[in-house]
Amino acid sequence: MKRFILLFLILLVFQSKSHGQTFNSRIQGHGKPTIVIEVAMGENLETWKRLQQKLSAISEVVTYDRLGLGRSDSTNHPRTIENLTNDLDKFLTNEKIETPYILIGHSLGSFIARKYQSEYPQNVAGMILIDPVHEYQFDSLMALKTNEEKKKAEEDRERFVNSLPKGQRNEAFQYHQQRNTMKNVKFPTDIPITIIATFRVGQGATKEDREIKKRLIEYWMKDAPQIKLISTFKSGHYIQDSEPELLIDEVELMVNSLRKK
Repeated sequence: MKRFILLFLILLVFQSKSHGQTFNSRIQGHGKPTIVIEVAMGENLETWKRLQQKLSAISEVVTYDRLGLGRSDSTNHPRTIENLTNDLDKFLTNEKIETPYILIGHSLGSFIARKYQSEYPQNVAGMILIDPVHEYQFDSLMALKTNEEKKKAEEDRERFVNSLPKGQRNEAFQYHQQRNTMKNVKFPTDIPITIIATFRVGQGATKEDREIKKRLIEYWMKDAPQIKLISTFKSGHYIQDSEPELLIDEVELMVNSLRKK
């Protein structure tokens, strides 16, 4: 009987591991609010290793690999914004990461941060979005193109997506779903939000592109007047790498402000 029970328990543990989903993560620092970082499309936590170390001097900082990326488990679920947000909630719940959170989202990560905040507003004390994707940016850019240019742009994008490794490809494939879903997600008006955005022209970004980007961010700020915009003309999309002080200073300001409440 004891052998049977032991065998049953071993099988039970094996089944739980094989059917569960494990997230690779790194947690550093101490203090609240907890800083939770959502990386860009197809990236993993290693891209934030140095910056996480610096931010951990301010408060507790959490990074993780989304399912299908880095050292986290793979997944067959489409990388829709809903599934990405559900995965974030699952990770935070399973790891018992204490609220409140300051969500830092870079690029696609900004979509996930915003969607999570809209679903779990009680958990989020503030957000910092680094060069965030705007849900209407693609539509606005396509409106400037001829039909022939639109077709070529879509074909080029399809080739690019198909050339990516599986994990990255699965996230990039859902881009249109992600941005369309975000059209129904509004910014909150009762928590601090900072946007750190680049308006540098060059390397594929034209003056017209930047004017559209500025206008779209202004629409966000009109809906949520408390949004703070930090602009740079020095960096490309990866502002946190080329100008880390912009992010570090803003995190420190937001953490200190929230701790005084």
